[in-house]
Amino acid sequence: MDKNGTDLNGLNPIPEKDRPLTLAPYVLSFWSTAIIIQVMAIGTFLLKGGLNLYQVLAVGVISGVLVATFCTINSFAGIKNGIPFIVQLRSSFGYKGAKVAYILRIVPAICWYGIGTWLGALAINQVMMTLFSLPEMKFPYFFILTIIHIFLSYRGIKDITWFNAAVATVICVILVYFFGIILFEGQLDFSKYTHTPGSWGILFFGGISAATANWATVMLNNSDLGRQLRPATGKAGFIGNFIGIIPPWISMVLIGMLIFIANGNDDPIAGLMALAPNKTFGLILMVFIILAQITSNLTTSVLPAALAFQDLFKVKWSTGAIISASLSAVTMPWVLFTSEWFFTFQNIYSSFLGPVLGILIADYWILRKGKLNLDYLYNQETRAYRYFKGFSPAAFLAMLIGAIISFNNLDVAWLVGFPSTFVIYLILKKAGVEKKFEIHDPLLTDDTKNDSVNFSAN
Repeated sequence: MDKNGTDLNGLNPIPEKDRPLTLAPYVLSFWSTAIIIQVMAIGTFLLKGGLNLYQVLAVGVISGVLVATFCTINSFAGIKNGIPFIVQLRSSFGYKGAKVAYILRIVPAICWYGIGTWLGALAINQVMMTLFSLPEMKFPYFFILTIIHIFLSYRGIKDITWFNAAVATVICVILVYFFGIILFEGQLDFSKYTHTPGSWGILFFGGISAATANWATVMLNNSDLGRQLRPATGKAGFIGNFIGIIPPWISMVLIGMLIFIANGNDDPIAGLMALAPNKTFGLILMVFIILAQITSNLTTSVLPAALAFQDLFKVKWSTGAIISASLSAVTMPWVLFTSEWFFTFQNIYSSFLGPVLGILIADYWILRKGKLNLDYLYNQETRAYRYFKGFSPAAFLAMLIGAIISFNNLDVAWLVGFPSTFVIYLILKKAGVEKKFEIHDPLLTDDTKNDSVNFSAN
């Protein structure tokens, strides 16, 4: 609870006056979230995979702009109404269908939680072995970091966002230091990678799709962070997302690419350690990776998963945070974060999340004209979003078709799944596929209102 009694960790709408984040800490939260090894790996893996330097740079810029754009567009419901993602889903998927849709979201969230923690453990292990000749202890470090995550997330969203904002400056300073080390200490021969033919075809577009899919999860539930922002305006959301995402995103892709050019190492952590001029660098590297992975995990993994478990199991925030951490430990992140599995893993889950995003945006912006009736969203005694036994036939049929299209084009899953499902959903809704279930849907009337309510979340 904040000082006014508003539960910032709950599912009810957060009034603008009670929101903890102004624009500056909101931007810093995104900086601390985007500066991570996973985004750095985009540059490393794509250069290794056959694209040339210019193509990797283009992938970094295009994917960064796409991520910022869709984070902005899909966060309006949260910024304007103060609602979380799991409530936002109800208008398009139905009261019960929303639970299915956000389970699809939290599964990769928990996997990324494990990956982020594993990368922190790798950093500690690499530094301790290299600098202090200690034995390999990846798994003990992994479990220690998992406990630290639980401690930092236990009290809730307000502490998470302020922790992220506070360490963002430290992370950015270290990032600049790394950039300087790579430029001055690395043997950078760009000629090989500028003269590589690469591909402007399927490999290039596959890179864009996979890079964008890196944050397919964040684009979906950015309402969870946006509902903490004041002022509650589209302008604030636009500035916050574009300044918060694009600069660090492109910087990380660039650094990942430079590491590979400098020493040919496709492991960003090992590649940075190979460039270490002294022990101090190694210790700074460890601090950077640990802070970067923790801040990212808190925003992109703990936040959506804990909120989801609150709704699914009717538990309090702290219990949801513990469940999230516990599940992340069994996802085998040591397998998922390898060059062989990294993009495949992203493309598989984005085959579902791209379609879900397409449905959300089509429903909110095209069908509902940016308006939501909070009475209907929170009061499940109304018949507005019951559809067929609580599930929207149009949404689930569109998602299924979109997922099939994505799986048949797995290398560009997100790029084809999102737009195709956007169109399919609109066609199904306009064709009246579920008309007989829309007994009193505000979509069909002019009484859509946007008032704050005080319902208990169901």
